[in-house]
Amino acid sequence: MQIIIPTYGRGTNLTTLSSLPKYIREWVTVLVQEREAHLWHDSDVLVQVLPEWVQTVGPTRQWIINNYQGKVCIMDDDLVFATRREDDLGKFTPSTPYELLDMLAEIDRSLDEYPVVGLCPREGGNRKTNPTDVNTRVIRVTGLDLEVLKKHDVRYDRLPVMEDFDMLLQMLELGYSNVCLNKWVHNQGGSNSAGGCSTYRTEQLQTEAANGLHELHKPFVKVVKKKTKTAWGGGERTDVIIQWKKAGKFGQSNLLDQRKVQSKAS
Repeated sequence: MQIIIPTYGRGTNLTTLSSLPKYIREWVTVLVQEREAHLWHDSDVLVQVLPEWVQTVGPTRQWIINNYQGKVCIMDDDLVFATRREDDLGKFTPSTPYELLDMLAEIDRSLDEYPVVGLCPREGGNRKTNPTDVNTRVIRVTGLDLEVLKKHDVRYDRLPVMEDFDMLLQMLELGYSNVCLNKWVHNQGGSNSAGGCSTYRTEQLQTEAANGLHELHKPFVKVVKKKTKTAWGGGERTDVIIQWKKAGKFGQSNLLDQRKVQSKAS
């Protein structure tokens, strides 16, 4: 499984790269935009320069689908990781190198069963004490079986932001389940912090994407206004509420109906 870390606007000191054990760097590729390629000339990690026209997150992830094969794990560039304590499942300790190696191995194994695999976010993770959650939100760390996405032309570039939610809903509506591993959690700075998609994501773009996601997946996406204390510097923003489980049930039902039709035809 190849680990891919797209980055922009954060220099060469990537939190995610520093968090991962150095002895797995042979599995890591850092994707950089052409305008920042000069920063990485002396890097000790494999660096792939994107085409000049790839400058935002959706096209970047679509480029990964188009140019890689098999299993990949796409990680945001500003992550730290922690492992759930066995003596108190609602608490965590910073992940050791061996725990991170176990985490990556479990993502790789899970991709044999699920085409999309995620890790539990730290926020709210204290309440998710089951080993896994199926058909749920996956953010920041996304394991993918690219061959399944390619088979169905599932795309990341239909929306300017929220492209990860669009991809997940496309997969669920096709009848594929995703899984989130809860033994490990990840965390980052506030939403829209410096670098990454904050360089172009505006409130207007966020609103357009929320409305676009609703139009693409109407039965399962509701557009709402949310007040936050930290994300976007606080205040109110347009966001979405997504019924992940319902989307999964719809996809499974639709897939079952298709199989019944095929069975009768044969």
